[in-house]
Amino acid sequence: MSDGRSNRKAKVIPFVDRLERDRNENLKSLASKAKLMKLEGFESVVWDAPEWQVVSGRLVRLTGKNTKSASFSFSLSPKLDSESLDGCWELVAKALFVLRFHRKHQSAPNQRNFITAIGYVSFAAKQLGQDLFRLTPEALDNASVLISKHYSDTTAYNLHKHVAEFAAHCDANGLCRVLLQYKYAKMKRPAGTGGINHKRLDDPEVMETKSDKLVDPAVFRVIGELYLNVPKDHKYRFYILILTLLASTGRRFSEISLLPAQQLSSDDEGNRYIEYFPRKASRGDVFTPKRRLYLPSEVAPIVGDVLVELAEITFKARLTAEEMYKVGGPDLRFLDSIPEDKKLYAADLTELGISHTVLGATGWLRKQKLAWPDHNTLTRQVAKPANPIFYTYKSGLIEYCLRDFFEAYLSAFHTDQFGKEYYLKDLLFIRPLGLSSGSYAHWLATSCSQSMFTTFLRYFAQLAAEYASESIEVDFTSHHFRHTLNTLLDEGGLSDLLQTEWFGRTNPKDTKAYQHTSREKRALMLREDIKKGLVSGQLAEQIKVVPVEVQDAILKARIQAVHDVGTGICIHNFSQTPCERHLQCSAICKDYVWVKDDKGRLDEQKRQYALTALARKNAEKQMSSNKPKKSADWLAHNDKKLKTLATQLAANGVEHFDPEQYLKEIEHG
Repeated sequence: MSDGRSNRKAKVIPFVDRLERDRNENLKSLASKAKLMKLEGFESVVWDAPEWQVVSGRLVRLTGKNTKSASFSFSLSPKLDSESLDGCWELVAKALFVLRFHRKHQSAPNQRNFITAIGYVSFAAKQLGQDLFRLTPEALDNASVLISKHYSDTTAYNLHKHVAEFAAHCDANGLCRVLLQYKYAKMKRPAGTGGINHKRLDDPEVMETKSDKLVDPAVFRVIGELYLNVPKDHKYRFYILILTLLASTGRRFSEISLLPAQQLSSDDEGNRYIEYFPRKASRGDVFTPKRRLYLPSEVAPIVGDVLVELAEITFKARLTAEEMYKVGGPDLRFLDSIPEDKKLYAADLTELGISHTVLGATGWLRKQKLAWPDHNTLTRQVAKPANPIFYTYKSGLIEYCLRDFFEAYLSAFHTDQFGKEYYLKDLLFIRPLGLSSGSYAHWLATSCSQSMFTTFLRYFAQLAAEYASESIEVDFTSHHFRHTLNTLLDEGGLSDLLQTEWFGRTNPKDTKAYQHTSREKRALMLREDIKKGLVSGQLAEQIKVVPVEVQDAILKARIQAVHDVGTGICIHNFSQTPCERHLQCSAICKDYVWVKDDKGRLDEQKRQYALTALARKNAEKQMSSNKPKKSADWLAHNDKKLKTLATQLAANGVEHFDPEQYLKEIEHG
């Protein structure tokens, strides 16, 4: 079943200032405008090359990735044999790649998916004998169908959005002979709600909330034990604190790992909070307003203690980060007292906190010819001739320390609503950079990346076996805590509107995707909500006038099953009899109920009201004609629906709107 967002068409603003009748001229104008763009990191890009290498800028400054460049191949998906795009398809893909990035600064994965979507459109169009200028919705549909066959639901959903966006760019910039106005009809967002079905409410499994995106309660218990038992000087203590905040706050990993350095704060009313930046994966060159995250009373003391401990264990790394920001490079203060001409041997390096292996036969200094043999000092191995010991100078160590330094360490991670920039030194979670040898580069500080955290999870079971009451398998990710906490708050009675606000979202429909309570369990919760007066409908009105002692019996008899009907909930038990009033749910049906403060259904309620209002208008015209037929029955039916829907809309704060204008707005996106 498609969600409300799947009905929206992509909205884009034209890149071409003046559209010509000649589609080829419009494409040339689009490409010319793209070639004039001076974007950071694109200096070495060769326009005609099939693969672009971007060497700096936001496309390579991705959270958690220490990369110096990002490559983008303008070719078909590997599932379509990876052939290079050619002709107009290559030109439009490159032009839109540059222009859409200039406008909205999409991430590298987003850009790659956009190129992939264009590749599928070009492949489908060529099979129909079409080029870009003769592109039709049929080719777009064929591309979308092929995407669904080749990719998982989640990836296909994102690619379908990119196909629609590409079609919208074609419309806005006059690239095709026909107006596409495209949206894949079968596009749907993968959600945990499933299709329309029903279960009996006396099924014992109904009360169990199950999903592969929820964290088992045993994991929370183990995390608590690890927080209490793992020593503060343990090398994994840093990650235990990250897990503690993930489990306590339900934030995204990037929101936790990039928290600004702080202690627990309180507002004028004594409510405790921390400050964070709502985001998925972006960097400081994108405006990100800072928000307050108010903490539940039971959680606040734990978070407060974590913040105090983090200030202690990140103290040295923070000094390093401050020096890096000050000098624009690694912190080399530990080399200040070393003379330039002093020979430095393996023991000297170990004393300086540098692995002696860099002077070994395969060590970095030896490979870079920054180490020399000392023939006056020989080491003899069993049955082998004597070998010289190697040494280096201070200049060699400086080169080694510069090896792992990235310019990204000096870039801003956040820019808040007041224009203040937050750098590595301003983050809460910073640590010395880990090296492939297993040692740490104490002269470089870094933030905690997703890959670092994923690596730690490999050792989670072993850590639990040593410091917790039970060993446990890792079948969760950092994002599962967000799903779990959202579901717990939902079952605890927090409204969708408050859930959306607390989790830092903008669309209530996103919140629905994080709620994994079954509709059947919601029905049992619905019985309690009806008794509390939180639900409307005929059944809710009847319960108000019956004695309290028989309310439970009536609700148990009436609410045996449940399924979602868009604008509300139907409690008709289909396992007993079919519904003779299907498709008439809101026409004053005794089995139709709705939660009063359910903002997630508002769009569907408005759409149904608008359609019903137009249907009534048509029935009025038919009734005044020479062939009224059964228009009077339609008028009565529509009046019932309008009355119910108007009541629901009023409960959601919608008093009046123009049905015709509303339908035009949703039709045009």
